Amino acid sequence: MCEGLMTAKEAADYMRVSVRTIRDWVKKGLIPVVPVGAQEYRFTKKDLDHYIETQRQIWQPRSRRSRGPKEKGNGSTREKQDA
Repeated sequence: MCEGLMTAKEAADYMRVSVRTIRDWVKKGLIPVVPVGAQEYRFTKKDLDHYIETQRQIWQPRSRRSRGPKEKGNGSTREKQDA
């Protein structure tokens, strides 16, 4: 292997995804490749790290949606049977 270049398997291990996912990202143009043969390519750590950074999202808690007024009472079944 050329120094600094990773195979699809090594890139998949590094990114913690399957080789199929790596290939899909390549087909979609999401990650750049370094061609090393007719149907062979390699990846740089720098390019993979850049992809990770572009996908990073800042977590924000969801807003609480109101579900309407809650029924009063303790919710026991005996209370409902006695009514």
